[in-house]
Amino acid sequence: MASKSTDFKIEQRAYVKIRTLLKVSPTDVHKDLEEVVSIEDGARIGRPVSSTNDKNILEVSALLEEDPHITLVEIADAVGISTGTAQAIVHDNMKFRKICARWVPHLLTQAQKAKRVQCATKLLSEFDRTDSRRLFEIVTGDETWVRYSEPLSKEANKVWVAKGQDPPMIPRHDFRDPKVMYCIFFDSNGPVCQICVPKYQTITGSFYTNECLTEVEKFYQNRRPRTGTRGLRILHDNARPHKTKLVREKLEAMKFVELDHPPYSPDLAPCDFWLFPKLKKHLSGRKFESRAQIGSAIFQYMKGVPTEDYKKYFSIG
Repeated sequence: MASKSTDFKIEQRAYVKIRTLLKVSPTDVHKDLEEVVSIEDGARIGRPVSSTNDKNILEVSALLEEDPHITLVEIADAVGISTGTAQAIVHDNMKFRKICARWVPHLLTQAQKAKRVQCATKLLSEFDRTDSRRLFEIVTGDETWVRYSEPLSKEANKVWVAKGQDPPMIPRHDFRDPKVMYCIFFDSNGPVCQICVPKYQTITGSFYTNECLTEVEKFYQNRRPRTGTRGLRILHDNARPHKTKLVREKLEAMKFVELDHPPYSPDLAPCDFWLFPKLKKHLSGRKFESRAQIGSAIFQYMKGVPTEDYKKYFSIG
């Protein structure tokens, strides 16, 4: 019986091979075989597949909940199943996939998360109580480094290469590469001012007060001769130079209202989540010979951003 079955399979394979050499499509070969013989797989002897059951699925689920970093080999050893069955349970039954964790600058504590909610709730309640136009009476600013040779982004460095061809090599920027720090302020109408920090100068409370806030004050005295900065609100992060006694006294003298900013929250500052990334992308691939060239490039870029874009990042929704 076994011999006849084996001979029949050999005949089927021979038929498939001949039809394939005659360039008959696999679909047509399959149809021809179905018209003559049954090509369904018959029952096979041996142990039935029983490892993928509810009990094993629950055990695997508990292991993943206890340790998200566990490997398939470790799962198979713990449950007493093969790695193939472990993979089937994780991917097919549980619909899980393994991904890399996302890097973030800081992991916020529960207190810091609560502070974020508190600040956001306070701002929303203030917005609800006032005219919507007051939302645009906000000036924001921060510091950023700009290199004399700003490297291209990873996306911009993609190139087409032939099969077997080595990709080009591009060096990473070195922390010792020459660069300049700029303090940049803007509001919903556009740029307010940009201050180039002198070489070897660090941002201190004194520098931030006497150079940065003074330039902001001059700008609004020219724009709003009667009111100046009175009633305006300023949004800056919680860097130490921004929170010194000297800075607080200057803001009070300017009649500025300082908005709360939760710790480690660059996603809530327009400088960090919008302007600076776009500015660096604009400058990437360019080389500058002097501070004046860098300053001119920053000025031209900020002037070229449409007013609607500035307004959009101070609006809600």
